[in-house]
Amino acid sequence: MFQKGMSICHNTSMASLDRPMTQKTIAERTWRFPNRMTALAAVAKEVFDWLANLPLSSRAKYSVGLAVEEMASNVIKYGYDDDREHEIAVHVAAQNDLVKIVFEDDGHAFDPTGHPKPDLERIVQSRRIGGLGIELVRRISEKMEYERLGDRNRLTLHIRRFEANDTQLLSLPPGFPS
Repeated sequence: MFQKGMSICHNTSMASLDRPMTQKTIAERTWRFPNRMTALAAVAKEVFDWLANLPLSSRAKYSVGLAVEEMASNVIKYGYDDDREHEIAVHVAAQNDLVKIVFEDDGHAFDPTGHPKPDLERIVQSRRIGGLGIELVRRISEKMEYERLGDRNRLTLHIRRFEANDTQLLSLPPGFPS
């Protein structure tokens, strides 16, 4: 699937993720990358760089970046029993009122929407690292949907473009449709 030296692929559409969107899309981008933490680090940086110029609140930019890092790292860490390279796809679409993030992978079936809420007190007392990623993403998302399509997982997150009491854009940058 991926070869050494192969670059990460970026598209503006994904056939398997294409669906009619009810909201007007302002900007969108897709990243496809192997299930390796080094590849995720490169993609996460690109996501943050891409978000920097979009008409989103600072909180939305941070939330989208966090969601991409947390959910993709879970797929990399827990989604596969083998050491082979598998493709993970992340599609981010900034729409009128929200940012829609769609993750797709061929890992083990896992529905994070049904994942139990963590015992925060126990985690704090144990001082262990980890265990809060899904809960963080759940809290920053307006909506979280999971589907198992054949042998593929699809997770869709909706994050608000603007939050009350957050930095807001007074006008759209040149070139962005209103």
